[in-house]
This record gives sequence, C-alpha cells and structure tokens, in this order.
Amino acid sequence: MNILFVGNTEGTSTSLHYFTSLLRLGHTVLPWDPDFFRSGDPIERLLRKVFRGPVPWKQKSINEKLVRLCHQNHFDLVFVMSENYISAEAIETIRREALHAPQFIFHSHDNIFSAGIRKPADFLQTLALYDRVFTTKSQNVERYRQLGQPNSYYIPSAYDPGVHRPIPREQSRLTRDLPVSFVGTYDHSRLAWLDKAGWDRTYIWGDGWQSYSHFLQHRDHIYPHAIYYFEFADVCSRSKISLGLLREEAEDRHTQRTFEIAACGSLQFAPRNEEIAEFFKENEEIVLYETPDELREKIDHYLAHETDRARIAQAGHRRCLSGAHTYADRVKTILSKLA
Repeated sequence: MNILFVGNTEGTSTSLHYFTSLLRLGHTVLPWDPDFFRSGDPIERLLRKVFRGPVPWKQKSINEKLVRLCHQNHFDLVFVMSENYISAEAIETIRREALHAPQFIFHSHDNIFSAGIRKPADFLQTLALYDRVFTTKSQNVERYRQLGQPNSYYIPSAYDPGVHRPIPREQSRLTRDLPVSFVGTYDHSRLAWLDKAGWDRTYIWGDGWQSYSHFLQHRDHIYPHAIYYFEFADVCSRSKISLGLLREEAEDRHTQRTFEIAACGSLQFAPRNEEIAEFFKENEEIVLYETPDELREKIDHYLAHETDRARIAQAGHRRCLSGAHTYADRVKTILSKLA
C-alpha cells in the first residue's frame, strides 16, 4: 500500500512509532510533517497566541501543499496522525480532483474534546469527512458518532519492543535503583497521589514541574524535563515501583505508560478501573489502587516484600509481551478496518 503519513516523525514523537510500524509491515510510506506550529519568526509566534493556533495564511499554505502532494502522487491512504489543522477543504478538493483519490484516516492519542488541545473551530465537523477515525480514548467513540462520524474505533495505546524493554544494569546511566518513580508532566491533580507515595522515596521526571509550589523543597527528587524512549526505559528498569498516574483533564482510562512500564519489566501501580483491569490482572500482573491511602499502604507493602514485587512485575511483563500490544499490532488493526 502507498501511504502518505501526515505527522511528526522526528525525535521522540509518538507518531514515529506508527510510521516505523508501517514501514516494518512492508508498506511504501512517505512521511510529511505539516509543521503548523514550528517557526523561528517572533512575529508569527506572537500571532499564534492571538489566533490561539497557527496563523490562518500558514494553515492555508500547508493544506494547499497537501493537495499538491496527492495530485502528484498515487496514495492509497492518507494516514493523519494527531494533526488537527488539516482542513475540510483540502480533503474535499483531493477527493474531487485527484486522479486516484486516497482514503483518509485520523488517529489521535489526545482527548480532542479537552480544552487544552489546540484545534480549529470547525475541527469536529472536519472529523466527519474522514473515512475512518481512531482514538485511544474509549469514551470518545460515541462522541465521534454523535458528531456524524459513524466509522469511529477505539484502539488502545501500545509499546515499541525495540525501545520499551528491560535495560541491563551494566547499560544503565543511573547510579542507583529507585524505590518509586513517576514519569509525566506536572498536573495539580497528581499531587495528592505523590504526597501519599512519599517525596522521600519517589523520583519524578517531566515537564512543567518548576510550576509546583514546593519544587525547591523536593528538587533532589524532581528532574523537570521530559524523558522518552531509552531514557524512559532506563528509569523504569531501575525502579522497584513505577507509577502509572492518569490525567483527569484528559479523562484518561489508560495511557501509553500502561504498556510501556510493563514492557520494561517494572512493577506497575495504576488507578483501579475496568479498562486497565482488562489488560492486566490485579494483584497478579499489576497493582491497582483507588485512594491515596491505599496507594501508600501498597507501596509500603511491596517495597518491603521483594519476592511479591518481582513475581507481579515479571507476570505483568510476560502478559504485555504476549498480548499483541505493540504499535505494529495497533497498525494492523487500523488497516484491517479499511474497506
């Protein structure tokens, strides 16, 4: 299949996992980053704040380039990965004028209904024009259908076996094992959980933590920068317990971390909900909690009982690897939904 992959394929983007999976599955894939937001022009950066998104003339120019790409090439599929500013006009023009009109699919790991997700005013209407829409947020499928997109599907998050794996101690860049770790951006809703987890034994990596009012007090345990890929795997591999906290704003029921932590062989602690419990068995392959006090009690227990900790971590690792949860598995599922 000839595929135009629309999304960021640089560095540590989630989109890169999908792009490389398409290649590994034998498809011919052209990567194209529409790059709506990146610019060194200070005036454009200022105008983005005014428009609360990319400047209109840049949106128009980029969408015109998409139309030209589809006119000049024969694509069977345009795979749009979390690019909210692809316009309805561009999709309609390609369908109307391209010699070989491709199918269009949209996939996102974000909760696009969240106020913090940048999108044009007509984005929800544009979704109805895609041939298929996919989301890692199960609660959004019905929302999409109510918006007029009947071909909506829930696709869980995933892990990359070439990245998310146990890192041998001799290859680790860390100088010690960690009692408890959490990798994620600062969010006020997470503080109650981390307070109970215990700042004396919990280590955090993520953006935005300088905004935390007690950042200086806990600066020896907070590394205020995001980590991904091998650095993330290293932290999980050296952690006795890895916290899989969810974000309230995104209405998370599970995230990429749900699979990445287990794939790295760490003991995962996560909020108790039906979705996570479908992937891993409680007290056998994962430790679940419902209240901050329960979280603290279980951390105390498993830090003191190494055999129990290792047993559950190993079982969770085996379940993850045997459960068809890789990005390649997800891509196969997505492509199987095409007519």
